[in-house]
Amino acid sequence: MNPRTKNIILLLGFCTSMAIAYKLAFSKTFAIKERINNMEMKTKSFNSTALIAVNLEQRAQFVDSILSFNNMKGNSVQNNLLEFLNSKSESVGFTISDFKEPHTFSRDGATTTSYRFTLEGSYEKIEQVLYRLEQEYNFGKIAHVHFERKKDFRKGKDYLECFVIVESLVSE
Repeated sequence: MNPRTKNIILLLGFCTSMAIAYKLAFSKTFAIKERINNMEMKTKSFNSTALIAVNLEQRAQFVDSILSFNNMKGNSVQNNLLEFLNSKSESVGFTISDFKEPHTFSRDGATTTSYRFTLEGSYEKIEQVLYRLEQEYNFGKIAHVHFERKKDFRKGKDYLECFVIVESLVSE
């Protein structure tokens, strides 16, 4: 045999031995390495999930502290608003003559709820309640206030009526 034939046989033998080695050893090694990488990624995601859970718990505590700072006790703004008005009506001295169902509408991915109620009493007392409602409590913004002087013909007395709309914004 001449050296050229030996080199061709040697080259073909080397290529077939590499193909057999890849099939028997290298492919399994690459598959195991891929599985290890996938498991490491899952482990990292589980670790980050635990961190996210801790972060969410801290955020919930932060939101609860803000709600307690703003004198918001429960989840229902309507109940909190009505409780506030009832407590102030007893201490300040005005009456709640009407509290209508809230009106809700959505625009641009945000839901706005309007709470409409009517108060009766003196101007100073109603103004004091509106000031406290706006400054000390976070029920939303006072969107509309309308004072109207009315006359009770049976008693022959004038009284002041105040129609108020408070808007609360909830993003979706």
